[in-house]
Amino acid sequence: MKRWLLILGLVGFGLVLGVILGLFLGWIAWPTEFESANPAMLAEEYKQEYILMIAADYALTGDLEAARQRIRSLGEGSEAFLFSFTLDQILQSRNQVEMRQLSQLANDLGQYSPAMAPYLQGEDGS
Repeated sequence: MKRWLLILGLVGFGLVLGVILGLFLGWIAWPTEFESANPAMLAEEYKQEYILMIAADYALTGDLEAARQRIRSLGEGSEAFLFSFTLDQILQSRNQVEMRQLSQLANDLGQYSPAMAPYLQGEDGS
């Protein structure tokens, strides 16, 4: 019986030591470093978040060329993705500020829909 307890204790100790060593090597000694990653590799929900950030930055800076390059970094069909996402946000009645920013960015990039019209007007509705 004592022999089984000794074996079980050594196996348990080995497992705990292995986990600790694995965590140390994976997180501290040799952590994964991503290089050459680009926004086109993002999952769709993160692309949507990225577009929201681009629209917010465009609303703040007004730099259309920088916004265009950031949108294009999402890959082929990125401007159509922006337009589709903007309309989805409008149809789902999401955050008013975000809808205004998205609509303005899409409009300034040459993509317009009548659904965007209320969000392209001034803050006083005129």
